[in-house]
Amino acid sequence: MIGTPAIRNLIREAKVPQIYGMIQVGREFGMVTMDQSLDALVTQNLISADSAKSIAIESGTFETQAGA
Repeated sequence: MIGTPAIRNLIREAKVPQIYGMIQVGREFGMVTMDQSLDALVTQNLISADSAKSIAIESGTFETQAGA
């Protein structure tokens, strides 16, 4: 997470649940969620989709990949 003005504002206003969404769309600032990192590892065949699913925040991301 990068302390962008939007992130700082969410923290100041105690809107913590919205921070995850800001990280998801904050790639231009170098932000990456854990699930996005896991997806990259699965794509590079460094871990299995089942392994990624077991530790992902949103395990549904890996549903289709795990069955393949």
